[in-house]
Amino acid sequence: MNVVDILLGGVPFGRNNVGDEAILECVVGIFREICPQGRITVSTDNPAETEARLGVQTVPLFGFKPPFSQQQMEDCITKADVFVWAGATGLSDYPEIPLGMLEIAHRVGTKTVVWGVGMNDKLNPYIYSILPGKRRALLSMLSWLTLKRIDFVARREKEAEDRARAKIAAELNRCDLVVLRDPETLAAVHACGDVPRAIVGADSAELLTPADWNGITLTREARQVLESNARKIGLCISAQRQLVHEKELIDFLDRLADRDYRIIFLPMNHSTDAPLMENLRERMRNHRHSAVVGGRRTPREILAIAGKLDLVISSRLHLLILASVLHVPIIGISRGSKVDNFLMPFGHTSAGSVDECNFDHMQSELDRLIDSREEFEEVSTAVHEMLLQRLDEAKQKLAGLLASC
Repeated sequence: MNVVDILLGGVPFGRNNVGDEAILECVVGIFREICPQGRITVSTDNPAETEARLGVQTVPLFGFKPPFSQQQMEDCITKADVFVWAGATGLSDYPEIPLGMLEIAHRVGTKTVVWGVGMNDKLNPYIYSILPGKRRALLSMLSWLTLKRIDFVARREKEAEDRARAKIAAELNRCDLVVLRDPETLAAVHACGDVPRAIVGADSAELLTPADWNGITLTREARQVLESNARKIGLCISAQRQLVHEKELIDFLDRLADRDYRIIFLPMNHSTDAPLMENLRERMRNHRHSAVVGGRRTPREILAIAGKLDLVISSRLHLLILASVLHVPIIGISRGSKVDNFLMPFGHTSAGSVDECNFDHMQSELDRLIDSREEFEEVSTAVHEMLLQRLDEAKQKLAGLLASC
């Protein structure tokens, strides 16, 4: 039987993002299940840890800064039988990078799979908006010279977005298999152009299983809090887009601590989220009733820790996903439509956004969910089974494609 060379990339793997690593671990498992004879190579910025944890081959992280070898990337894509854009929200967050990799694969005849990728309803403003600076000032001056009859800033931004959306539709239509994360992503893709063969799957992290609790190394303080009988609230705020109203958040956490709740700060990126979590905790009046789970954590460790909590509040999508896998009640803070999209099947709405958080809604949801764990478990079980069914249907399509390699 021929060995199938599978290259997984298009996502900044190896950059300390637990969500991306959870996706990667589960995608590797899916390909091993479907194609045991496959030789899996991962494009990652942390080759040693990725090889040791997942037993795969690795190549450098292609597409993302710092500079990488364009020739090496093209050679690796050419050598592969299948290139897989392996998840995350890259269709809106950084589409040019994986689309460029797909373009190379299509040019050299490598089969292409888009697997579990998501898309917000808006493209990344840091890429497609003209930020303050000389260029924006010049365009604004040109608009002023036309007495503002022409908005040159808006025109240039729309041109950039239109080009990006056209490229999304064009490259996805050239792929051998397109499996999107959710129905909302499918709608967002169709807003770019008709992609008739795209189907809806689910986030691969739904398949993750927890690590053995006794094998997890924790500080004495964190273990005591996590193993206590007190009600425990997990919290993660992404450092990528911090909460505007931090003082109101700290006041909210102090009110919970005064009610004898324990606050568990659970960073999903130890290098960026953890310092933010430490700062939030230090600013609490009642920080003795809290702990930060620090250090580099595997996805399976984070899942096991989430399972010890009574409720999770997060602006990080994948902490919400992992908590729901173990039927831990969740409250989302929107950081793009992906959080709102995930909450929808649960009948939940987010507690506002990182720019305008609704702490009254957060409190009422917490009070409702904390005393109705069984009801949430019933709903989350149904949602999880639905997502696994969508994944199974997508895996059947993938199996057919790999069989033809």
